[in-house]
Amino acid sequence: MAVTLFDPLDTLVRLDSEARKASPLPRSPEAWREINRSQGERVIGMFAPVDPKDLHPEKWEMHPHGDELLYLLEGAIDVVIADEGGCEHAPLPLRAGQSCLVPVGTWHRLLLREPSRLMFVTPAGGTRMRPWLDGS
Repeated sequence: MAVTLFDPLDTLVRLDSEARKASPLPRSPEAWREINRSQGERVIGMFAPVDPKDLHPEKWEMHPHGDELLYLLEGAIDVVIADEGGCEHAPLPLRAGQSCLVPVGTWHRLLLREPSRLMFVTPAGGTRMRPWLDGS
């Protein structure tokens, strides 16, 4: 049994609870497509955004198959959620050392306030995106 070393900024880790296995995947568009086609798994990854565009603030994101955990190791990010009617709520400040859970089916987007290091645990499969329209 070998221990696997990897750079968390360049690697996603698939967690398959049924197989009781964690599999590192080099971060790529194909890896994201593979994860988004999966069901019943989770993926762990990390971002180090330095520019607001790094977090696609112009898009809402939603995970229909489970809650998403966000853990901010460094920096400052605001989490914006929309209610079931699509109304945007005031940003929730997430600061270094804080975590939040985004409930299943909740539309959300992230706004970078300062360069950060963000870890996430996301349900694989079915992630949806839609454009953010000012005030929507």
